[in-house]
Amino acid sequence: MFDTSLYNTSEILDLLTLVPDGTDRFIGQSHFMGSPNVFGGQVLGQALHAAAQTVPLRRAHSLHSLFILPGNHRLPIEFEVERVRDGGSFSTRRVVALQEGKRIFVMSASFQDDEVGLSHQKPMPQVPGPDTLPSAIAGWKARAEAGGRQFVQAPADFRVVGGADLYGNPSRDTGKQMWVRAPMPLPDAPLVHEALFAYLSDYSFLVTALQPHGVMLGDPRLQIASLDHTIWFHRPLRMDQWLLLCMDSPNASGGRGLVLASVYDQQGQLVATMAQEGLMRLREKKG
Repeated sequence: MFDTSLYNTSEILDLLTLVPDGTDRFIGQSHFMGSPNVFGGQVLGQALHAAAQTVPLRRAHSLHSLFILPGNHRLPIEFEVERVRDGGSFSTRRVVALQEGKRIFVMSASFQDDEVGLSHQKPMPQVPGPDTLPSAIAGWKARAEAGGRQFVQAPADFRVVGGADLYGNPSRDTGKQMWVRAPMPLPDAPLVHEALFAYLSDYSFLVTALQPHGVMLGDPRLQIASLDHTIWFHRPLRMDQWLLLCMDSPNASGGRGLVLASVYDQQGQLVATMAQEGLMRLREKKG
């Protein structure tokens, strides 16, 4: 049994399932993540769900998104899907997310029929297994309560390799590796796993670019926000089985940080690759 006080998996799955509102239009709600702004992973997962409703027989193999304005978590989000093209093997969709008539997010996604072809991958690195590592979520809750902050439940368990914190690592290493898994069995529907993966892909991702500078999330000087986010789905994945995220930040410059990630299942298959660039500013205290 898992500690239900730590996780909100069922709530997030409901959040990622949008309500139809006319032809190729959907309405989504938001939830509080410690900030008045909408969590980037939430709108990413919801946009993928919206696009997939218009391509019922094909699986997403890539999505490319831009975060334009911070969303308000108290307001509903409207998702408009444009059917750009349906070809013999691929379908292309464009999704626009709006609040109060303003675009806050746009995404292009490509879907493909199942196909057999040439196959190779970069090997999975040798790291300690998830069963040998402590959960980061219990520690996260303890620190929030000790600091008088509200603890926000997570939809998955995270186990970070090497003792790094989920939201920062003062070791000044450019990389971080962590295991992630939903704490409960999930339905077999592939979209459930892919949308939840998209949601979780924004956890602790951009924070990796802070590590070389010894800056932790929560630093009062820090202004941080996702700017763009890309996922390539290579092979089927399940979020109720452990996945290893191998993240690395090859560059930070111009007030932006870049992070790349390879994602493996426990059998060593490369199931996805991700990239994100985000705003990363340090403002000196006044006075």
